[in-house]
Amino acid sequence: SASGKLTWFLGCKVEQDLVKGTVRMSQEKYCNDVLKRFKMSDANAVHTPCEANQHLQASDSPSMEHRDPNVVRDYQQAVGSCMFLTVFTRGDCAFAVNQCARFMANPGPTHIAAIRRVLRYLAGTRSLGLTFTRTSGAHANQLYATADADHAGADDRRSVSGWAVLLNGAMVSWASKRQPVTAISSTESEFYSVSLCGLDCVYLRRMMDMMGYKQIAATAIAQDNNACIFLVKGSGMYNRARHIDTRVYRIRELATGATPEVKLFKIAGTEQPSDLFTKGLPRPAFEKYRAILMGEVPMTPNKKE
Repeated sequence: SASGKLTWFLGCKVEQDLVKGTVRMSQEKYCNDVLKRFKMSDANAVHTPCEANQHLQASDSPSMEHRDPNVVRDYQQAVGSCMFLTVFTRGDCAFAVNQCARFMANPGPTHIAAIRRVLRYLAGTRSLGLTFTRTSGAHANQLYATADADHAGADDRRSVSGWAVLLNGAMVSWASKRQPVTAISSTESEFYSVSLCGLDCVYLRRMMDMMGYKQIAATAIAQDNNACIFLVKGSGMYNRARHIDTRVYRIRELATGATPEVKLFKIAGTEQPSDLFTKGLPRPAFEKYRAILMGEVPMTPNKKE
């Protein structure tokens, strides 16, 4: 630009390497400021933002008469500070932070311990960021996605949707959301997640087209549930799916129309990066999926039927 090479954007550090063809975005300075603010700069680091299979519960909140306003204020500030990271460059913390955000009004000891663990994780990964790599050929500037759901894992049996849309090696849009309905099967919870991911893909496809990067084929979405894939393709199973909210059937229109905009393909459950957004994972799986989503290692779209 007229002002020179972009190095900072809304507190985010931007590093460009024209030789390697990479752009890296990180928020190390913001992480340091947050850790200093909550006196966690010298905290012992942990390798994951939450414990494996962690699901925080409302029963851990204290009664309202024992609610400490100062504790609530500090908790809300800590969660809010981490949420800014999760929506900008640190999607790897999205599930853990969103779990904590459910209890902003009345946090209990386990909720406070959970957000402190997130801060301890940030203390050990301050410089982590998104790395976008210049590509060529068929996959240049082409979107691809991954979507998953954790069925009935919480105490109220609500499922969690998680998805990410990637571009040039790293995610550009991601989400970890508690589903507003109680899915009665894993297929239903996966279908709901895929439908939301599909809508996100359509929006980003429009944005890419406006910028001159036309998507030459349907956006591939990685999914590990065969029944969900068959349902999207319209391959029977109607009797077991009649109860699903009709609005999620939009994904079928997007996938089977005259000019499909999304296309599901099967991926093994042990290779599903979006698991990172739906549940607490052991360290090996977490670090594996984090590396794929943040651009440290490539995820090659497989468009197998």
